[in-house]
Amino acid sequence: MSPKQRYKTPSRASSSSQSAHTQHFTQSSSLFVRSTTDGHVFSTPNQRQAAPNYPDSSSTNQSRNSSRTNTGNVVPLYQSSPQLPPHPQRQRLSLRPPSSRASSDNSGRRQGNDDDSCLEDVLSSEDADALGEIIMAVDMRDNGNLGCAYYVAIDETMFLLEDVPMSGIDLVETLLLHVNPTTILISARASEALAGYLTKRVQGVDGNQGDLRSAFILRNLNSADFRYDAGKARLLALNLETLGHQSVLYTSIVDEAMDEGDGFGGEENSKQARLMRLGTSINLDSRLTIGCAGALLGDLQRRRTAHYLPNDPDALVAFRIKSIEMFALFDSMFINADTLVSLQILQSEQHPNSHQRGPSNSGSGSKESLSVYGLFQHLARTPQGKLKLRQIFLRPSTDINLIHIRQKTISFLLRPGNTEVLVQLSSELKKIKNMKSVVALLEKGVDIPGRKISIANNVWASLQRFAAYSLRLRDSLRTLPGSEKVEIIRKVVDAIQPLVLCQVGELISQTIDFEQSVERGRTAVRHGVDDDLDGLKRSYDGMEDFLTNVIAKLRGELPEWARRYVQNCIFFPQLGFLTVVSLNPETGKGNYDGEGLNDMWERMFAADGCVYYKNRQMKEMDEHFGDAYCMIIDREIEIIHELAVKILAQQEAIITASDVLGELDSLFALAIGCGQYNWVAPKMTNQNVIHIQGGRHPLQELVVPSFIANDCYISGGPGDPDEGISNDNSSEVERNSIEHPSTLVLTGPNHSGKSVYLKQVALIVYLAHIGCFVPAEQAQIGITDRILTRIATRESVAKNESAFSIDLRQVAFAMNFATRRSLVLIDEFGKGTNNLDGAGLVAAVLDHFTSLGPDRPKVLAATHFHEIFEGQFLTETPKLAFGHMDVRLDFDAPTMEDQVTYLFQLKSGRSIASFGSRCAAMNGIDEAIVERAESIMLMLVRNEDLEVVCSKLSDVETQKLEEAEAVARNFLGQDIQTPPNNGIRAQGKRYRQILDQISLLGDSTSES
Repeated sequence: MSPKQRYKTPSRASSSSQSAHTQHFTQSSSLFVRSTTDGHVFSTPNQRQAAPNYPDSSSTNQSRNSSRTNTGNVVPLYQSSPQLPPHPQRQRLSLRPPSSRASSDNSGRRQGNDDDSCLEDVLSSEDADALGEIIMAVDMRDNGNLGCAYYVAIDETMFLLEDVPMSGIDLVETLLLHVNPTTILISARASEALAGYLTKRVQGVDGNQGDLRSAFILRNLNSADFRYDAGKARLLALNLETLGHQSVLYTSIVDEAMDEGDGFGGEENSKQARLMRLGTSINLDSRLTIGCAGALLGDLQRRRTAHYLPNDPDALVAFRIKSIEMFALFDSMFINADTLVSLQILQSEQHPNSHQRGPSNSGSGSKESLSVYGLFQHLARTPQGKLKLRQIFLRPSTDINLIHIRQKTISFLLRPGNTEVLVQLSSELKKIKNMKSVVALLEKGVDIPGRKISIANNVWASLQRFAAYSLRLRDSLRTLPGSEKVEIIRKVVDAIQPLVLCQVGELISQTIDFEQSVERGRTAVRHGVDDDLDGLKRSYDGMEDFLTNVIAKLRGELPEWARRYVQNCIFFPQLGFLTVVSLNPETGKGNYDGEGLNDMWERMFAADGCVYYKNRQMKEMDEHFGDAYCMIIDREIEIIHELAVKILAQQEAIITASDVLGELDSLFALAIGCGQYNWVAPKMTNQNVIHIQGGRHPLQELVVPSFIANDCYISGGPGDPDEGISNDNSSEVERNSIEHPSTLVLTGPNHSGKSVYLKQVALIVYLAHIGCFVPAEQAQIGITDRILTRIATRESVAKNESAFSIDLRQVAFAMNFATRRSLVLIDEFGKGTNNLDGAGLVAAVLDHFTSLGPDRPKVLAATHFHEIFEGQFLTETPKLAFGHMDVRLDFDAPTMEDQVTYLFQLKSGRSIASFGSRCAAMNGIDEAIVERAESIMLMLVRNEDLEVVCSKLSDVETQKLEEAEAVARNFLGQDIQTPPNNGIRAQGKRYRQILDQISLLGDSTSES
């Protein structure tokens, strides 16, 4: 039995019943071999050997399958196999070429990673690759302007980005993180920065790219494909279903006619009319993005042409675009990749299973590490819920109404009376699968997608369980007191249509016999669904007794000597009834081939010591009974096809219910996590403030015995007075901007908690914007449009940048993109260069942010450059405040580890020192080195000349110098006479005596 069971797809162009008949037997040829189909062998009771292996007829079947014909021109092979009903217009199909579809039976399935796998449990590798295809076109000019468009195959939707001016590779990295494309298209004239960055991340020939989460295929297209005019023309030629039926037709006096074949149902055939209508939903001023959309549409057209033959009905809907949506990168809170890594919002690690490491078709090869998203990811129970939860984390909202709705939902679910119900409903959601992938399989006529999927988990079982559990969840949610006031519950109740799902469940239950399907290894139809099918099955089930009578009658007609050679009468699908005769090993022929009878015995084949013959009686049985098993399979395929047609008529309701349950699951995960970690609901406001009381770090508090909470009170610039602030709030905004600073600069020792404080404030703001509760006693968070960080330096040998240049780029990005509603974090900037240069840069950057007046952002900074305060380069003002993490000093403590005690509490004012030497001692640096470092540090504080101080000699060195000086003076005071010329040896001896006397005089002088 093939691992993938197919039936006639309701969405494919009509084929004959004979095609369906032969298609099945290509996969399941023999009825009487126990390893096939239902495992039965039908023969006479005195059968002395197993059924033989007969020649494979798959080649014949394949040739039949290769041709498609219209059912209207085909005469049914059997009377029990009527023509199929007309096929409905196809709504979706596999995006693989036909040849690939025919050879995909034994392929594996591509599944998503642990957090975003919408195809898990049901799709094979090639099907998932087709539905999971995300093609992105991106273009960036040398001046930094960025445009992007991408196409999601499973949603049949194209997304267009609002052009982003003065962007950089940081934004491209953020787009890759949000889109996670499988293929990227760039222009041959793309900027070197863009092409170089994407080339380094592209996947190799084997599909792997190191430990990157999202390797992709990179394709370079002609720059003409990215032209604005060509892109706009391709967009105008689209037939978008989302535009619907228009009640007003746009006309113009001066207009150009469009091709009727590309029209919107013939209602609009003018260029200007389409342009006006398209401009209502697409920003045509985003010239780079429109060019990217044109390149994307051109690539989809090339794929369609390459994968499908002309006039192939599949090509009509392959790579179809049903809707186009615009998205702006800053519609939600902007979080770039540096921020996600620095704050540990998303963080992956190598999978513990070595066989699952490295990106492949089945996943990214990594798992979620200790991260904020990781706190909630395992609480989502459904594949679509995990996807929705990840989307929520990647797109924090700036819509205060949406945030309030999510907060109210979590508050409702965390009521004391609802806690147990929440846990129970969450466990019920675990039984819900993603129906979007299941419906996609159903449309392609696949009900058992692969070997790993059992009959109990095939398409029909998944649909039946989904209908039952969805209705049960709907009823459970309605019984919760006050549930009618919760929007997501109202949405679930409205989206799940009881009549439709009941109908789906009953149709499947009344049609599919799951117990018999498990026994046979294929989908079987329940008894009582079709009278003709039941009759065929009764005949088929009684065939064993019938064959016993046939062989007995046949032996009675044979000569007495031949009866012992005729062993059996057997039936093979497609070959029919055959008489089995023992084989003569000497001649290679049967021991009996019809001698003495007025009948011709035609030899069909020989196998396993037997010869199989077709005689007159066997032919009469073939004509009378036909191929019973094949007729059963044909009829079952037709019934299952009719069932699929009925189910697919309700696919919109099924997918809508699945998606809304995924959204419910994501909110359940947030609620359960907030309850487990004892978080509270923040108060969201349009005022530009961050007021946190008793804030905690969501990850740090889980890994330490006790966590010290801290407050934060900062306020950004009030903005333009004409911005539209109401009179009621204007005074409060002005008071906040005066009473609370916009920039807080932290100092203090190493290990005192400065970085943790910066991150916890940012994480509280971030969590508030996804609609989640926050780890604090109380919080008032103003709407924040961007969180920009300079915390972590992500170095790589692939980047031709030093650590300091990366830091500079991060700070420059923050300075260019920060608005008054942004939160900027700067942690120890300037440490990668000379102290004077670093201190100057820190002071200048902080002064820049505070000098922006009404447009100043909220800034949290930490530094060890105390000289900028001592030199009065930064002074405390109403806009700029100093703070430090408190420590307790005890220099009389016997051990250096006890001399500095960290209290981890934020105090106003700045710290006097960083106590780096004490931290060095605590981390194992030798005490002598620490003492030497402290002495040099004190000299620097006293402004002493280090060159003079460091050149001072010790007592021993001074004594040696004095001895040398005495010897030199004695030598200079000697009057050395030339000795007599008694030979060289005698003269040398005389000179040596003089030097020894000088040395002795020097020693005596130094002693005195």
